[in-house]
Amino acid sequence: MDQYTETMILAAEISSPDDDDYEENLLKISAMFRGFDQALTVFLGEHGYSGDLNDVPAKVQFLREKFKAANVKQPRDFKEWFIPKKQFSRDTAFSICFAFGLNIDGTKDFFLRVQFERAFNCHTVKESVYYFCLKNALSYSEAQEIIAQFPAQKRAKKIPGRDALYTKTIIEYIDSIDDKEKLICYIKDNIEDFQYNNVTAGEYIRELWEDISKKGGLAEKEGTILDRTHNQDQEQDQENYVIAGANASTWRIFAQILGMTNYMEKEYAAKYDRSLTTVLSDNKLLPLKAAYCFPSRQSIDKILRGETVGDNEIIRKMLIFLTFYKYWAKIITDKNDAFYEARKSDSVRCLDTINNRLLDAGYPELYAGNAYDWIFMWSLNDDQPLAAFRRYMGEVFAVSAEQ
Repeated sequence: MDQYTETMILAAEISSPDDDDYEENLLKISAMFRGFDQALTVFLGEHGYSGDLNDVPAKVQFLREKFKAANVKQPRDFKEWFIPKKQFSRDTAFSICFAFGLNIDGTKDFFLRVQFERAFNCHTVKESVYYFCLKNALSYSEAQEIIAQFPAQKRAKKIPGRDALYTKTIIEYIDSIDDKEKLICYIKDNIEDFQYNNVTAGEYIRELWEDISKKGGLAEKEGTILDRTHNQDQEQDQENYVIAGANASTWRIFAQILGMTNYMEKEYAAKYDRSLTTVLSDNKLLPLKAAYCFPSRQSIDKILRGETVGDNEIIRKMLIFLTFYKYWAKIITDKNDAFYEARKSDSVRCLDTINNRLLDAGYPELYAGNAYDWIFMWSLNDDQPLAAFRRYMGEVFAVSAEQ
């Protein structure tokens, strides 16, 4: 484990909502997360660059030589890669992996620690080809030649009602071959199945939401406990926490999970059409890609309708968000206690549950260097993880109001 990851794990363990300087500590920790430029610099140092880590022209020259040697198409300006807060496309990330001759594991590690995303989405033609070529040490040029044999694919609006082709099945087939002609035939034979993805994760999310939202489900039960525990002390309704009663809307359940007050819920419903974009954008407590594809009422409804979503991060973050809530809402309702103090073993099992869901759906486990994942890992170190998560989100709303 590298020093950066250890530092972020430690930060999650020692920072507590009960600290006097809690808010200030969260802001300091948020500023510690690496951007792509910093993570790429560390990557270069681990892969042959021996110059000054602050010398951008030297790093650019090193990259240029790597790309040229591997015959990988170079971008217009490598210097842009070292601009703070700059985000990069998946194609750019894969080009770097080819330029440095990474294998499958090396590519997964690059996407985890530098791109902060899932590596391969093998339910797309392009990334299936990248997977095959990186596994078999084929060049970037060979990958582009294979990709060029297929017309541009449009994403299907919905996952088909017929038996779907699972990503795991695609990967198992690609792992069994080393002949690119077999790969080409396989993709051509199944071309319609490369127009959708996230079948397993979508099924998991719909199952989670059913358990949470159904009549007599976890949201309604936990809402009753919240109302009894917290709202009775509030004189004004607008200061009360949102409670999802029977047959509550997606938005109201979502607001309860986040710990919003009635005033906040009504304000964002009326002014922003039930969107939190104004809160999340450029928020100091949501650095890097933490705000990017943050769970929303809109994305929940889209997944529930069986529609495909444009970005894998929407699915991964939703899976983490709902798995975390279901786990703790179940314990709170079973114990009938909003103040239930979690044992260490409870939090360990929750972490394992989230990671197992992610791995089953083809996503990487929680990573402390990812600013979104860190919020949940930090919450799991508290005696009351769900309450801690809601307090963090409360700080996100407070920072937004100050900004």
